[in-house]
Amino acid sequence: MAGADERRTRQDLYLEISRELTDEEVSDIRGYIGGKQLPTGSIQRATAQEMFNMLERKRILKKGDLSFLVKLMESIDRQEFAEAANEIAEQESEGNTKGEVREKKPCGRPNITPTADKGSAEELEALITRNRVLLTKRLQVSSLFPHLIERGLLLIDEKEDINSKTTTQGKAEALLDLLSRQGKCTPDVFMEILKLGNHEHIVGLLERRR
Repeated sequence: MAGADERRTRQDLYLEISRELTDEEVSDIRGYIGGKQLPTGSIQRATAQEMFNMLERKRILKKGDLSFLVKLMESIDRQEFAEAANEIAEQESEGNTKGEVREKKPCGRPNITPTADKGSAEELEALITRNRVLLTKRLQVSSLFPHLIERGLLLIDEKEDINSKTTTQGKAEALLDLLSRQGKCTPDVFMEILKLGNHEHIVGLLERRR
C-alpha cells in the first residue's frame, strides 16, 4: 500500500476530493476563497477540482507547497484530505531535492536532461503545430471536454470560452491554442484523451506522422 501512496499525485487527490465532498462542503470552499484568492464569479459553478487548478494557476498551490489546500480541508473538517495533501507536498519536495542533486552531479552524458516534463509539453506543442490542419478539421471538442476536465487540463470557464466560438473549426482552434499555451499536457495524455473521446481515427493518423 505504501508504494501506491507514493505514486499518488496532487491531481489524483484533487479528483478524489472533488468526488467525495458534499455540495455543502464545496459551497463552504467557495465562501472561503471567493472574492479573496479567486473572483467569486469564476467559481460559482466550479467543482472542487477546478477551483484547486485555478489556485495552482494563481501560484497559491505550488509544487511542494499545499499548505493552503491543507487549510481549506481543515476548515471543512476533512482532516484525512489535509493529511494526504501534506504527504503529497512532502513527496514533491523530495522530488525537487533529488532533481537538484542530479543537476549538480557531474555527468559525461550531456544529452540527459532533468526537465522531461517541460520537454513533453513542448513535444505536444510541436505535434499540434505539425498536424494543425488535420486537427482543426476533424476534432469534435465536446466529446473531449469531460476527459480534459477530469485530468485538470480544462476549467469550466475555459470550456465556455471555447464553446462561444461559432464554428466547429473555431472551437478546435481555441482548444489547441489552450493546450499549447498551458504547457501541462503531454502527447501520450493527448492521445489517450482522443481515444476516450472516440477519435481513434485521428490517433491512428497522428501516430503514423510522429
